[in-house]
Amino acid sequence: MMNEEQYIISKLGRKSPFRVPDGYFDNLTANVMQQLPESPRQSLMARMRPWLYAAACFVAVLFTAAVYLYSPDDAATRQVATNTNAAVSESYIDEAADFVMADNNDIYACLTSDY
Repeated sequence: MMNEEQYIISKLGRKSPFRVPDGYFDNLTANVMQQLPESPRQSLMARMRPWLYAAACFVAVLFTAAVYLYSPDDAATRQVATNTNAAVSESYIDEAADFVMADNNDIYACLTSDY
């Protein structure tokens, strides 16, 4: 690495081969501004784009709220819940106990908080 660096220094010297023309940065801003086009006219779609984004967000929020608040499943669940508040038949309790494999001792322990 050091040999390569010394070779380059011997061929080119320490002077940078790249130069900026004199007065380049003095007129740079004016030259760039001169090359810019006049203020471009925006199309109607470009001007309406922020309003369309806002409207889309508003519709999404309304749709989400409508689905959350007025879900037909909630109404059906409430209807079923009011209909099933009637007395539970004893056969249903027996089937549930068989399903969870609970015997009388397990049921008594759960009811007395000794479980």
